Amino acid sequence: MSSTATERRLTALAYICLLMVGINGGWTGPFIPEISRTLRVPIDHAGLIISASAFGYFVALIAAGAVSHRWSAHHLLIVSMVLFALGLFGLALAPILPVLLLGGMIIGLGNGAIDVAANAVIVDLNRDRLASALNYLHVLFGVGALMGPIIVAFALARVIPYWWVFGAGAIGSALVGISLARTPAIEVRVPAESGGGFMTLLARPIIWALFGVLFLYVGGEAGVGAWLFLYLRTAGALGPAIASSGVSVYWLGLIAGRIMGGRIAHRIAAREMTILGSAISALALLGLIAFPRWYAIATIMVFLIGFGYGPIFPNMVAIGAERFPSRVGQMSSIIISGGAFGAIIVPWLMGHAMATATPRISMELAFAVTALMVMLSFAVRRR
Repeated sequence: MSSTATERRLTALAYICLLMVGINGGWTGPFIPEISRTLRVPIDHAGLIISASAFGYFVALIAAGAVSHRWSAHHLLIVSMVLFALGLFGLALAPILPVLLLGGMIIGLGNGAIDVAANAVIVDLNRDRLASALNYLHVLFGVGALMGPIIVAFALARVIPYWWVFGAGAIGSALVGISLARTPAIEVRVPAESGGGFMTLLARPIIWALFGVLFLYVGGEAGVGAWLFLYLRTAGALGPAIASSGVSVYWLGLIAGRIMGGRIAHRIAAREMTILGSAISALALLGLIAFPRWYAIATIMVFLIGFGYGPIFPNMVAIGAERFPSRVGQMSSIIISGGAFGAIIVPWLMGHAMATATPRISMELAFAVTALMVMLSFAVRRR
């Protein structure tokens, strides 16, 4: 196999890995009621699978950063898909709740390792077009997140039990891992950088700026995604089908934003694109807050919120990879952990506001987070 063919195959496999992460994120929640009935446990206990996965995700981010200087991104991606397959098999075969939660934690380990390794693989193969390649990579996550609920709807309509779906996902993940193992490794040489551990990276202000932007971005994106349906139902007085379609429009906007980010990355620098995108999302949130009952306007605003958010995550990874070319794994594990913290804190704050105050205040909190992201983006400097 030629070097070019190997690079293309490895790129395609990295894209498939992130697609699997998106699919799993999209189908886990809708399957929780069926899991609860099958295992005969309360639904809130079955929902602990999300928390178990989040715990594994945190552990994987730390571990992936620690071993990234010893293992290549290619080998780390192989291990991550093995973990992902084992976790899905665990969910499919779990007879009791503790085994289910163990499977969720293993999936989280694979998920975190994929986030670090897939980004690092694409960076290694696309040093001359970082922002563009990473935007296209993260399009696949959005596509997967859309596919997940569709797969659940198909399975439920045909009375296909969840363990068959998880089992099929596990087999698919295992096949991707085998394909990665059979793909020849590509030697990537980058300039060595002095200093070795996490502490030297943590001493760099640019790392904290990237960490902060991803904290705000992932928090805002996850918060809007989690509470948009209820906001449209209450503040917008929309029916469940229309409100649900609004959530789909949001994710379509995210996909469109990343596709556009990939197409214009050679014209607009990553930092400027991040500032522009977060400003579009902030203004669109203001429009959604002002006109929640005007369906046409609200739909456009929801699309623009996702569209503006779209390129932010891959752009932050691209800036970090440009600044620390020989330490992409360590850098990614640190700044992506900022996003993980944001995903825990901001959606909870928005949900608390939704429950104890008003839906409007919940979305105003999302606007505040996004506006702060605009300001913090100015602190990010290119090399």
